[in-house]
Amino acid sequence: MFAAPSLTISVCPQIQAEGDKLTASTSGFIRILNLGSFSRRVVVDRVARTVTVAQRSAWLLQRERVLSFAEIAAVTYGYDDANPFSVFSTTHDSVDRYVVGLLLVGGEEVRLFSFVGDGSFTNEGPLPDWWYWEEYVLDRTGSQERESRLFVQLLSKMIGVTIAPSSQTRE
Repeated sequence: MFAAPSLTISVCPQIQAEGDKLTASTSGFIRILNLGSFSRRVVVDRVARTVTVAQRSAWLLQRERVLSFAEIAAVTYGYDDANPFSVFSTTHDSVDRYVVGLLLVGGEEVRLFSFVGDGSFTNEGPLPDWWYWEEYVLDRTGSQERESRLFVQLLSKMIGVTIAPSSQTRE
């Protein structure tokens, strides 16, 4: 049977594992869109027991922060529907935004990455779901939920901390 190609876009960081290190960096798609003006790279080193967050802004401003595993209380995970029109309608196709970060022992939350993509059709109106059969049949969702959950679980296991709700999202 022929399967139609997915027409959804998910913007997620590139994640690579090499030896005892897990590296996540801003996707190539985003780097092209912003002409290389912004990028982030996170390296989790199990041997050194550190998480290094390196960020470049406005092409020249570079900042690096090294956190020891002992400074990290939890990995944070949250969800937002980023569709700006969802507040105006009871039915809409969501734009999923999953935020992954680190909660430090002092209470500060360091955002690592957002995983964004096409979400599922939502009906919160008075009409039954079958009324919107075409939207449900043609609905496609991206890989952002699966990839963000995997990344959170990997971080949690590597660092040895629990997963907590993010303060940077509504849900």
